[in-house]
Amino acid sequence: MVNAELKHAARLHWLIPAATSADVVVTFPFRTVFFISVVSPALAWANGESAPGSLTLPTITETANRTGNTGLTSISGDDIQSRYGSLQNYLKSLTGMQVQHSGGLGDPVLLSVRGASGRQTTMLVNGVRINDAQGGGYDLSQIPVDMIERVEISASGSHGGLYDSAIGGTINIITRQQEYQNQIAAAVGNHGYYSASARGNISNHISVYAGSEYSKNNFDYPVPAPWNGDARNTEESLDNAEFFRHTAQLAATTGDITSQLSWQHQRKNIPDYFRNSPVNKAHYSTREIRFTTSNASASDSEGFQLPWSFALSHKNESYRDPESSIGLGEDDNRYRLRHAEVTTSPQWRSGKLTLRSGVRAEFDDYQSRYVNDEDSRECNTLQGSCDQTAKQQNFNLSTGADYRISTPWITSANIYHRSYHTSNERTHAEDAARTEDKSSFTGASASLSHISAISEIALSARRSVRIPSLYERYGDRGLMLGNDDLTAETADNLSLDLRLFNQQSEIKLSVFARETKDTIVPIYDSRGVGRYLNVSDSTMQGVEVELVHSERLQEITLEPTLSVASYTSELISDVRAFDGKQIPGIYHDRYLFGLTAYYRRHSLALDYELAGNLYLDSGNNSEGDVRRSLDLTYQFEQNRWNLRVAANNLTNNQFRDYSNRPVAGRQIYVSANISF
Repeated sequence: MVNAELKHAARLHWLIPAATSADVVVTFPFRTVFFISVVSPALAWANGESAPGSLTLPTITETANRTGNTGLTSISGDDIQSRYGSLQNYLKSLTGMQVQHSGGLGDPVLLSVRGASGRQTTMLVNGVRINDAQGGGYDLSQIPVDMIERVEISASGSHGGLYDSAIGGTINIITRQQEYQNQIAAAVGNHGYYSASARGNISNHISVYAGSEYSKNNFDYPVPAPWNGDARNTEESLDNAEFFRHTAQLAATTGDITSQLSWQHQRKNIPDYFRNSPVNKAHYSTREIRFTTSNASASDSEGFQLPWSFALSHKNESYRDPESSIGLGEDDNRYRLRHAEVTTSPQWRSGKLTLRSGVRAEFDDYQSRYVNDEDSRECNTLQGSCDQTAKQQNFNLSTGADYRISTPWITSANIYHRSYHTSNERTHAEDAARTEDKSSFTGASASLSHISAISEIALSARRSVRIPSLYERYGDRGLMLGNDDLTAETADNLSLDLRLFNQQSEIKLSVFARETKDTIVPIYDSRGVGRYLNVSDSTMQGVEVELVHSERLQEITLEPTLSVASYTSELISDVRAFDGKQIPGIYHDRYLFGLTAYYRRHSLALDYELAGNLYLDSGNNSEGDVRRSLDLTYQFEQNRWNLRVAANNLTNNQFRDYSNRPVAGRQIYVSANISF
């Protein structure tokens, strides 16, 4: 928004102002992802002072910089920690976001944005992609919430550059760099959960973070065929479901250069969901070290700028099942993943025009070793695992421009070309022939925005791609075979986003359409052996609406919210069983109702989610349960400490969702932190 317009805009007095020289940052009421104008300067605490005895409310912002990047939502890590407790709890409160969690703490958490699959969402940490090249997956929960500086979210594709190449949305987690104060945090919960962390500065330029969390995950589960001979679907506490995670980070800032070195070790025991075997000792463990360094990001100043970044990571994973409780043998499988990335994005600004370009090079290396599988070295058994080495190199070139046509109108355009080269070879086999593939893709994005004192409207379009993961392309010769002919998924997105607002109420409306080509789907034969195939195209149309109203009654502020997301989809496939069916893996209808009350330093929030029309397979033969979940959260904030009590899924509704297994049920957490 133009600065002159911002100066004349009014804003509710309990909102927190935020602005930087680089971006005009528009700040919302708590829980609301809507545009609201700047605080009235007539109110004393609108200039940065809190009203006496009041609660400091979390700040959610939508960034609209002078180049017209209106599609970026941002929230601070402190606000996520105090109100939501975890990143996934915050994301699931947003319209159009579906958090896909397959079980207890430690199981992967994916995110669907506007009906796209979890794999079509890109997850970044400090601007570096962490969707691993091997499986294409990520875990939203792997970054502890109190290690997060802020989270940036792009869903519409109108932000440009880094955020527009994903078919779905992009989540960028910025970890902490320089601490303004020290903090100690702790939490306890049911199912044997507890966590503790500490963060602070050890010098003017160096900050540290260390944290651990643990959960027994021993929630009640209806076991299909209990080990002890009880009746089918008898509810038992899950055995061998424990999880722990240890995380540490060292961050250093020198001038414009920031560097971060992080280490993480986690282990997730794998329960036997079918029998709940008491002798089961299967587990999956990961050790990872990651280094990133970059200079300051591009600012709003005139002239030439040269942002750059460099990243390295090394991850060792292992899966062990010494009692053959899960698989067909005593598994001892080991995996190694390495990633390197270098990026530079020069840009030049002059008046109304901004020219930008970018170069991104990514290198991934994966190696597998199946220690207890005698056939894995020679890879001579069709259904046996295979020791493999796979590599992938991605090169992305982009160029774009932003132009302010006039005061209310802003336009942006970006084009990129991505080329990738993958290779695979059997590590020890005598016929270790090397398989290689090269391909490329050209994509683009464009947006046109109009911003006034009471509304904002943006029309955006983009062409995006998802490159097949190494696992999808080459398999492991065990459950999945390779497919050298597998091609990338591509998609065309068109989105219209509208915001209307006044001092107390907000309306947000989004309408979008997406056409996806060459959707990658696993197909299994009668032996249970499968391979990934490009089996279908798909179309999706969606409407998302969000309403919020803030009403101040004496010392109490009430904020009711309502959001609706409704999607229509269709698979177009040569496979008769899939053709004409709806896209699996997402809720096609989802409703969120919320009411938050604020009184001085207290807040109480009640949130209800209702979702349905979830299909678990491409043939739509299996349908998930209707999702009904009620969450209750209480928060108390003093000057230097914060207390949060949360009851998620308060009614203990164990519906079956994405994994076709009952969810964990009621979860209760008590957390507190103190700053000094």
